[in-house]
Amino acid sequence: MKLITEKAELFFDLMWSLQFFINTELKILTKIKNRKEYAALPQKDKQVVREKIYEQPELIDKYIASNPDRLNDNHLSIIKQWKNFIKGDFYIERYLKNHAIFVGDNNVYGVLGLHDAFDHLFPSNYLPIYVKTILLPFQGRIVYDGLMQVYQVSFGGGIKRSLSETYMQAKQNNKIITTLEKTRVKIESKAFVEVEQENIWTNEIEQLKSLSKKLKGGDGQPAINSPVFSLVKASIALADKALFDPSDIDALTKELQKVERAVRKVENTLDRML
Repeated sequence: MKLITEKAELFFDLMWSLQFFINTELKILTKIKNRKEYAALPQKDKQVVREKIYEQPELIDKYIASNPDRLNDNHLSIIKQWKNFIKGDFYIERYLKNHAIFVGDNNVYGVLGLHDAFDHLFPSNYLPIYVKTILLPFQGRIVYDGLMQVYQVSFGGGIKRSLSETYMQAKQNNKIITTLEKTRVKIESKAFVEVEQENIWTNEIEQLKSLSKKLKGGDGQPAINSPVFSLVKASIALADKALFDPSDIDALTKELQKVERAVRKVENTLDRML
């Protein structure tokens, strides 16, 4: 749920290089003479410089053009991607194995910590928490920029359920955002479409449809068999529709209603057996 140490150190090396350049350009902390002195400052002293990055993102281009620290192309590319920052308020909703879930503006992000994992900063029993921070792309992942303001508020069950549902909806629809690098987003989306178009369950569904046609109740069988067989067929029909036309919500809803009617018939039959 956090960057490995080497990557976290690289992140801060690049961030302090950029911020020291901006500090020099704008003459903010005039007593600071080099990057090492700047890096040693407390975070609160760097706050004004930090804000200038997001108020004037063109300063990133200026840094890249002059490249005062003689960075290689890969490192310059990382800094250039920071122009795709997202600044705002976010709920940290839960922790997963690979990232923390941030919810903001109806979007769901998978975010990594830097030197410390989020669950070390905020124990999971404190979640959700409401924070103000800036999300940045970093080598294909999303991190925050090292500063985070925590709002001292508590949440009732309604907000917790709403946040959970926002996460579940994003998860179900493959919409958890795990990178802010636009070229990578396109590649990931294309890969998902290709998998979707393969219809890898076609043979299995066809076999189930064929087998289910043989399921018939009556003829002295237990009364429960007929409604259960109907439920099986309705469930297979729903799976078939979900496989071949997952975007047709109306059709899926109709098939689901058939399943629900079949379930009620099973329940009624069981009630009569009491």
